[in-house]
Amino acid sequence: MNINRNVINLIGLGILSAGSIVKAETMDILKNPVLDINRVHNAIIIDGDLTDLEWGQAVGTGYFVEIEPGENIRPPEKTEVKVAYDDQNLYVAFWAFADPKDIRASFQKRDQAWMDDFVAIFLDTYGDANTGIMIGSNPYGIQMDAKNNGGGDDDPTFDLVYYSKGRITDEGYQVEMAIPFSSLSFPDNNVQEWKVGFYRSLPREKRSQIVWGGFDRTNPCFLCQMGTLKGIQGIKQHGSFEFLPAIVGSRISELDKNNTLQNGTALGEASLGIKYSLSSDQVAELTINPDYSQVEADVEQLDVNTTFALFFPEKRPFFNAGNDLIDTWINAIYTRSINNPIASGRMINRGQKNSWYLLSAMDEDSPYIIPGEEQSFSVSGGQSISNIFRFKRTLNEASFFGILATNRRMVGNDGSGSLVGFDTRYKFNKTYQVEFQTVFSKTQEPTDSLLVNNATFGNNNTFTFDGESFTGNAIELEFRRETEHWALETGYDHRSPAFRAENGFISNNNQRRVYLQSYWVYTPNKMIRKVVGGFHSGLEINFEGEKKSRYTSFFGNVVLPRQTRLNINISVKPFSRFKNVDLENLWDLSVNINSHFNKSIALGGSFSKGVNTVTFLDVPEKGNSASFSFWTKLKVSDRIQVGGTYENYQMTTQDKKKEYYSGYLTGIRMNYQYNQALSFRLLGQYNDFNQTFQLQPLLSYQPSPFTIFYIGSTSNQIAENLSMDSIRDGQAKDRQLFLKFQYLFN
Repeated sequence: MNINRNVINLIGLGILSAGSIVKAETMDILKNPVLDINRVHNAIIIDGDLTDLEWGQAVGTGYFVEIEPGENIRPPEKTEVKVAYDDQNLYVAFWAFADPKDIRASFQKRDQAWMDDFVAIFLDTYGDANTGIMIGSNPYGIQMDAKNNGGGDDDPTFDLVYYSKGRITDEGYQVEMAIPFSSLSFPDNNVQEWKVGFYRSLPREKRSQIVWGGFDRTNPCFLCQMGTLKGIQGIKQHGSFEFLPAIVGSRISELDKNNTLQNGTALGEASLGIKYSLSSDQVAELTINPDYSQVEADVEQLDVNTTFALFFPEKRPFFNAGNDLIDTWINAIYTRSINNPIASGRMINRGQKNSWYLLSAMDEDSPYIIPGEEQSFSVSGGQSISNIFRFKRTLNEASFFGILATNRRMVGNDGSGSLVGFDTRYKFNKTYQVEFQTVFSKTQEPTDSLLVNNATFGNNNTFTFDGESFTGNAIELEFRRETEHWALETGYDHRSPAFRAENGFISNNNQRRVYLQSYWVYTPNKMIRKVVGGFHSGLEINFEGEKKSRYTSFFGNVVLPRQTRLNINISVKPFSRFKNVDLENLWDLSVNINSHFNKSIALGGSFSKGVNTVTFLDVPEKGNSASFSFWTKLKVSDRIQVGGTYENYQMTTQDKKKEYYSGYLTGIRMNYQYNQALSFRLLGQYNDFNQTFQLQPLLSYQPSPFTIFYIGSTSNQIAENLSMDSIRDGQAKDRQLFLKFQYLFN
């Protein structure tokens, strides 16, 4: 459960993001709007040309309202949409009127054009406001999709197969999309009735957010307020196969004992994925030797002053389907715990009320994340068999309850871990809701030398893998009140000393916490366009009754002209206990600003300063911490973008006479996007902490999320500093060449 979730939602690209309120004619909110569409007899060609005869026969609407920054006012530009369908596809066409020279558009990889002009359709095919998907396009047809779990959290890693084309015209731009019914899950009924919404993002001096029908700010649930799509009937999805064969190749070069880079053996593997649609709401998948690699590298994270494992988001396309079902407030299911599977199978069933998810996998190299009170242990194990089960039942709009169960059993030893749990979100009305989750774990340690550490936890258990067996529990409870101008959250959570999640991500345990958070929203009709301010306060103790931390954070977000945002956070920690050392009067101040003030340049930066715990010392001390960062993105042309980042971190003693650490991370990235599918990326980054320079060129062709060809390399070399001489003369550490070809047959 993210304590800053609401703040992030308020300042991000969501429904409540910012801008100015301008004087304009207030429009009526369409209560429960309905769009009753027609079947077309001929398939519509997706080419961005909206003069097809079928579009003249399609049903549409032009009743669009600006909901941010204005509150249900007449929007600055006119928007129209039409929708139709045939046996295979749902068709959507947008006419977005604007002065062509003001339009912000670029050729980019999918899901990267969020700051452009774009239009989108929202679908909740089960109509329960627990899951909604957004399917959109910028003026060049660049695709962008995301999934919302009904609680305000968007997942941009979600990918859907659909077709889109766009073009800029003398009157603005127009977008045409075909969404195959085979890409959607929906009730197995003859007559369909879905929740639907239409959206337009209009970034100019401010970012106008425009929707069909309007939005009641006193109800924070956007999915609950969408309209109804009627008229679809007689569509069936059953008995269809999808085949996803892939070939991957790689060669790794590493240093030998003489410190000389030796070329490794070129390796190649083939894999096959098979997906069978039993019905429109039930699919089965089988993968043999699947390649779960990801094209985009993980963002580099700094770990010089943390004792806990670092979390990396899941980016592998296979796990997109069904991730809304297995995402819970306690990270009991973390699919990256399945690292290198030999084979796996999965079934997903979505019903009008009941949905379930079942996955089984045999993993070749199974990672361990062992949580402790003040540190994590991370090691890599051998083969394992994992089973994950999840069930969710809709109660009413935006409410549900669910159960989950996971089990991972090691093949080469007697180690295992099981977990069962229950969770629910209940929305009493548009203002009040409660969220609750509890899970229980049972762990059987293996008996081997993979981890040796005699520190104790729970009933005098040791972290050493010595065959011990123990049980644990975790709880999350949160009550929330949310209105247009004020929100309040209060909650309790704990993780017992012996709680673990073999198929999840739990980095620490032996903690109890109570917290209170509140924020206020003010929208003045002046240069300052929106102000969000609030606080978060909490108390943490362990299961032995020791007080570990008491803290209060004050945060603020100010929205300025030209899409500029300023964020300020002040954290005060009067007391903290770490490694049996009591530290007092810790604090931290951070300031962040970012701006997308014109079509060509976006930039931002941050600064922080404080007195924090130096965690890696045997006897922790207070140290002066400071950091600053800067980033920029330059649009050279519609197809070429260049960006750079710089992050600097420093920690010294309080008298500033001794430096615990100091260093920086910096990188530059160049993207050339020839069209929707073909792109070239060059990434160079330098880590001053380990004096390593990394270069990553990548050429890729990706006409859909699952059909892809790429070839690239990653090289690391030692460089004493970021100079051309140092990089040129540096010792190469390792190099990897890789390629992949994957094609979706459906």
